[in-house]
Amino acid sequence: MKLTHLITISLIICLFGTNRAQDVWLSISDVGAERIRIAVMPFFPRVESPTEEDLEMGRKISEIIYDDLAFSPFFTLLESQFFPQTIQDEDDIAPFQWVSMGIQAIVLGSFKVSGAKLKVDARLFSVSSSKRMYRRKLEEKPAQLRRIAHAISDDVVKALTGEEGIAQTQIAFISNRTGHKELYICDYDGYYSNRITYTNSLIFTPDWSPDGFQVSFTSYSSGNANLYAYDILSREQTILSDLPGLNVAGAWSPDGRRLAFVSTRDGNSEIYVMDVRTKSLKRITFNDAIDTSPSWSPNGRNIAFCSDRSGTPQIYIMDEEGGNVHRLTFEGSFNDQPSWSPRGDIIAFASRTRGQFDIAIIDPTGGNLTYLTSIGNNEHPDWAPDGYHIVFCSDRLGRYQLYAMLWDGTQIRRITNSISDNISPAWSSRYRWDFD
Repeated sequence: MKLTHLITISLIICLFGTNRAQDVWLSISDVGAERIRIAVMPFFPRVESPTEEDLEMGRKISEIIYDDLAFSPFFTLLESQFFPQTIQDEDDIAPFQWVSMGIQAIVLGSFKVSGAKLKVDARLFSVSSSKRMYRRKLEEKPAQLRRIAHAISDDVVKALTGEEGIAQTQIAFISNRTGHKELYICDYDGYYSNRITYTNSLIFTPDWSPDGFQVSFTSYSSGNANLYAYDILSREQTILSDLPGLNVAGAWSPDGRRLAFVSTRDGNSEIYVMDVRTKSLKRITFNDAIDTSPSWSPNGRNIAFCSDRSGTPQIYIMDEEGGNVHRLTFEGSFNDQPSWSPRGDIIAFASRTRGQFDIAIIDPTGGNLTYLTSIGNNEHPDWAPDGYHIVFCSDRLGRYQLYAMLWDGTQIRRITNSISDNISPAWSSRYRWDFD
């Protein structure tokens, strides 16, 4: 692929905040190196004579929680072979044994399958205070075991850090596993992948609405490159823009009221902003060069885009009205696909510097350029709603697959595994699944 699909339609973006102090909510550097040391016990079955299947279900719940917390920037997990004791209940905990291991908190719980319901009782115990910090009882179908575990993980993150977790988020992406590029949605770790569109045509550039209930995308299903929105609840899709020519690279504003996108209605690739409710349009770029792939700043006052007005595709920033244009990138022969962190302090983008594309990050002021990848082609970065994780696609193992990593390029985790190409990931806002 090597960005040929993007070069063809020239999808490039960039962002800059004219008032950076209002964009930054919490700097990434505020995350200290000292992590909370935590242990996740196997959940035990509440039955008199547990079978191996029962025990395996308990291990599965704890493994999912373990993986969720291990992927967080806040925790260090103790592996089970180093547990100083086996625990089924809080009364079993000998705090001094865990303190000697440096453990500060323990996740434990029990479960029972009753009829068509899986009932889970999850708890969080503070070793230092010898007190329970959290308890929640969740009930759902056994098929929802993974999502129950994800909900517990998010609760633990919130209880210990005050931060909202991301284990209940989802990722939209494009896959050609059917022979056509269609839209799919999966959980943040790649599980529960579902096909959304059945157009048998070309689909690209998905983006989530801020409320997490709609995904915009471009499709050639009607013969023209029109912009659509898919409603997660009703499972219906509606046309957002069907202007003559290309209607691509839709990007929702943070308040969900506007959509920036690229249109060639006037013969050149220009950026427009549409009021989602009234469908009124405003063109905000006026340049003979190709301007494309808009992306909003967290406060909705600035838009990033890519333009080749300097001779090569570079990332620029402008205000929401199209004024105060500022070039951001000066290194790399082709800089594309920026994504502004929800915290406002970093912009991720794809940059070609070694004949292939890598994921890079840069401050909105143009400082602290850092390359996060170095193997294969790495493209389409998009931030998780916590501002600490980035999803992207890479062909480092041959086919393009989706990967996620921390903002500093560590803890890279592959989240799709198929013989098809999986590209253009977009990370949703947070969900709170209801299990109570």
